[in-house]
Amino acid sequence: MNQEIGRRSGPPANANAESVRKVIEDACKQAGASVAIEDRVDAGDEKQPAPRVFVHITYNGEKPMPYPHWWKLVDKIDEALDASGLIDWESSELSAENEEERMATWGIAGQNDETAQ
Repeated sequence: MNQEIGRRSGPPANANAESVRKVIEDACKQAGASVAIEDRVDAGDEKQPAPRVFVHITYNGEKPMPYPHWWKLVDKIDEALDASGLIDWESSELSAENEEERMATWGIAGQNDETAQ
């Protein structure tokens, strides 16, 4: 199984995103899952002081991954991220079972959220 983790070039949007990326990379490497990881920035609305940052992964292995295995991998990542305080859980997403593309997105807590802990 290909254990390479793909990366989009360019620096991460913020330090929280880099920390989340590292947790995801470690979990996927341990599971032997090949995923592409990219940082996404959503300008959002005018009420937000800063753009919303997301870390998005897409399974890119050679064989299709059954949804229960994908869900288990994402659940393992969620557990590792839960105690970090780096995730905006309301902005996080997981692909549905009936979708062919296996993907997950974690909304990154803002820099101000980090200092509020």
